[in-house]
Amino acid sequence: MQMNYIFDLDNTLIYSDAANNLAYKEAVRNVVNGDLRIDGGRITRGDIAARFPKLSVAQLSKIIAAKESLYPQYFDRTLLNPALLSILKQLAANQKRTILLTYGGKNRTLQLLEYYGIGKYFSEKYFKEDFSTMSKYKFATDVLELNSRKIVLFENETEGQREAVSDGFSAHNIIKIV
Repeated sequence: MQMNYIFDLDNTLIYSDAANNLAYKEAVRNVVNGDLRIDGGRITRGDIAARFPKLSVAQLSKIIAAKESLYPQYFDRTLLNPALLSILKQLAANQKRTILLTYGGKNRTLQLLEYYGIGKYFSEKYFKEDFSTMSKYKFATDVLELNSRKIVLFENETEGQREAVSDGFSAHNIIKIV
C-alpha cells in the first residue's frame, strides 16, 4: 500500500509564532500607529480585527499586507523542527510522496522553505491559494484524489486534526506534533 505523507508547515515543520507575531506587531504600529500586545500563542488576522474593532476593511488589509512583507526579516526567529525534518528527509530519500499542505500563503511559505533549504524534500507543495474554497484536507481527498486511509498526516493543531478526521482521514494516521 503506497502511503502519502502530508506535512503542515507552521508550528509543525517550522515553529513560526515568534516571527508571525513580531511581523504583525510591527505592521499594526506602521499602519495604524497601534500597540499590539503579544500574550502568547499565534496572532491571526481574526485576532487583529478583534483587538482593533474600529479598523476599516482597508486598514485590516493594509496590516495583513504589511505583515506579509515584514515577515522575512523575522525568519531568524523561526525554528526548524529537527525530528520532523529527519523524517521528511528519509521519506524523500526513499522516494515517498511527500506533500506540503499549508494554510500559509505561497510567497511566504516558499521564502521560508528557501531560507531553510528544505523545499527540495517535498514532491508537491500546496498553499492557501490552492484551496481557498475548501479545507486543505478536503483538497487532498477531492482534488488530489488521495485515499484518506493512505495518508499519514503531521499536524500540530488539535483543530486541524479534528478537521482532517471530519474530512475522512484516519485518526490513527495523524501524528500530533508538539
